[in-house]
Amino acid sequence: MKKLSIYLFIITFLTTALAACSDSRIYKIGVSQCSQDDWRSKMNDEINREIMLHEDAEVEIRSADDSNPKQISDIRYFADNGFDIIIVSPNEAQALTPIIKEVYESGIPVIIFDRNIIGDSYTAHIGVDDKSIGREAAHYAFHILTEPPKVIEIYGLRGSTPAENRHNGFANELTAGGGKIIASEAGNWNKEEAIPIVDSLLKAHPEANLIYAHNDRMAIAAAEITRRHGRNDIKIIGIDAAPEIGIKAVADSIIDATFLYPT
Repeated sequence: MKKLSIYLFIITFLTTALAACSDSRIYKIGVSQCSQDDWRSKMNDEINREIMLHEDAEVEIRSADDSNPKQISDIRYFADNGFDIIIVSPNEAQALTPIIKEVYESGIPVIIFDRNIIGDSYTAHIGVDDKSIGREAAHYAFHILTEPPKVIEIYGLRGSTPAENRHNGFANELTAGGGKIIASEAGNWNKEEAIPIVDSLLKAHPEANLIYAHNDRMAIAAAEITRRHGRNDIKIIGIDAAPEIGIKAVADSIIDATFLYPT
């Protein structure tokens, strides 16, 4: 729902903005995605379909493939080539803030979505409260366990605002209730990267009774490893609730819960 609402908001914004354009020139829209995944691909498709309805607009979408230097280069490309609006999902807040601030202060409208930067050097921000998701996940951890949670956390990407907020919301609520994060490592949102991390952490921390993953793909990776170790007692919580991934994993009893973003 959160991800659907984000790209619908962007489509609505573009439709309204383009409808307001009265001159005959072509408006150039640059979209800088930090990564590639299912919902971003769907968003890109929707943006391209919307732009096809407007003869006075064109869009170019670039993916940074989780690389800060690549995304900085992409944004600079848009700025240097006369794009009228730049839409950005920043890979990491600290690394991307300077270039976004520079572009915004040059007079180019910048829309930040999904993730955030440091400060307010942008025209608009479209996002949600990831801390509240973390808090709800921690609350549920206490609900499904009969003893205080001892948690292995599979972090998203260090430095990205969704990951930091999911961690902070979860950790604060967990600590307040008497639980503890006993280990935390970054899986970078990637199932394949998460597999050896979970394997290593589970061997080092056999006392763990719950794994909290910052997205469902990493939660599913955790489930594969816990089954491999014969640790079906360990509860697993993920985030995203995509019907074909997280919801299906819960329905198939692969993970215990997945959390949907507030809209």
